[in-house]
Order: sequence, then C-alpha cells, then structure tokens
Amino acid sequence: MFNWQTTYTFTQPSRLFPYTQVAILGEAEKRTFQGAPLILTYDGAHCVYRATMVRRGTEDKNTTIPVDVALKWVAGKDRIERLKREAEVYEKMLGPVRGVAVPQYYGFFMGTVERATVACMILEWCDGFPIDNVRELNRQRMIAATKLHDAGVFHGQLLDPRHFIPMRDGTLRIVDFSMAKAHNCPGAVPLSMDPNGDPRPAESCGELDVMESRYGVDAERHGRQLRWANGMYPELVRSFFYIYD
Repeated sequence: MFNWQTTYTFTQPSRLFPYTQVAILGEAEKRTFQGAPLILTYDGAHCVYRATMVRRGTEDKNTTIPVDVALKWVAGKDRIERLKREAEVYEKMLGPVRGVAVPQYYGFFMGTVERATVACMILEWCDGFPIDNVRELNRQRMIAATKLHDAGVFHGQLLDPRHFIPMRDGTLRIVDFSMAKAHNCPGAVPLSMDPNGDPRPAESCGELDVMESRYGVDAERHGRQLRWANGMYPELVRSFFYIYD
C-alpha cells in the first residue's frame, strides 16, 4: 500500500519525456477512492491508474504544469515485453494521430518498486462523457478507425467497444495496440441503401469492412438486408465480427 502523496520518479530515459515524476491518484476505473490504492508489483500484474505528471525540472529547477495522465502499469518479464512493444507502436507508427484518434503519448518507463521490476506507459487521460446517440457514436467510431488506417496502422481489435474512449469534445480515442501492425490500407466501401448491394472492389480492407458492417450508419437501421446484399453473413459465421485480417 502507499499513500496518495507518494511520487514515483521514472529515470530510464524516454525519447519524449526524460526524467518524469508521476503521482498516482487511484485506479482508472474507479471514480471515487477510499483509502490508498494498491500498487501491484507481483509477477504478471497489470493495471491502469489515473495520475498527475510533471516533467522534472531542468537546471533552474523549473517544472511544467502538472498533466492528468493514464498510467498503464505492468510487472513481470512477459507483460513488460508486451507493453514495450505497444509503446514502440505509439512512438514509431502513431505519430500522425496521437492526440487526434489515439491518446497523446508521453513515454515508456521502467523502474523498481518494492524490489520488483515494473514498467509503465504514460498516456493522455481521456475523461469525456459517453456518447448516448448511437448514430453519432458509430459515426465517431468510423472516423477514428479511418484516421488510424490513413496513418498505416491495423489495430486488430476494433470491434471491442472498450477500445474506444470518449473525449470531452465528442470525439473518440482508440486504445490498446497490443496486436497492432503496419498496414497499407486499400480502403473500403461504405454501405449504401441499395438492397442489391454495392459495387465491391477486388481488394478491400478487412478491418474497415467489418467496422462498416457493424457500425456503418445505414447498417445500423437495415443491417441484415444490407450485409447479405454485400456478401457479409455474420449470422452464419459466429467469428465474422471478431476474426479478420
């Protein structure tokens, strides 16, 4: 256990924020906290914490204004390697869409807590309100997904609604790039209202196709008719929405 005033200093350099200090406020999924949150250090531990971050002062001891952040925290060799890979995706592949379609990224750090090796990835804290209008929610999902593909990134798990986090401006941020890969996207065709189906290109993006079939605005109202007209048969293939490439 620790008290809320504890500050962790991660001194392994990050390309974006060398020498960063973080004060953990509590677990991200809990809106109110009673007592001190438990910091996990056992092998295989993982948690997302809400925290405030300041960049450690330069020679004149100045610091930046504290920033609300999300701490994706892990312990254990396997989880640290997976988190390190995800951090590389943020650093090397997601630059054009950081702070636009994915959270802003502040760095990957490693350290020792209670004699255990831990690692954390520090991201923008996303605290918008859920989008109640289903049509608008689906529209924002499609906008975020197409921006991600424009940047050349295939997510691999976009049909899990937990990977879309609302922002205060009404947009969404995509999270969890543990299965992401580089992608030369051929694009996809939005579903229209034509009951005979739309002209389909010879090559089409599997991820955007299933996104459109699940979240396309017209598909929401006349889903089955439009999917079948376009050769999409999720009713017959249980894995249709979840396994794609």
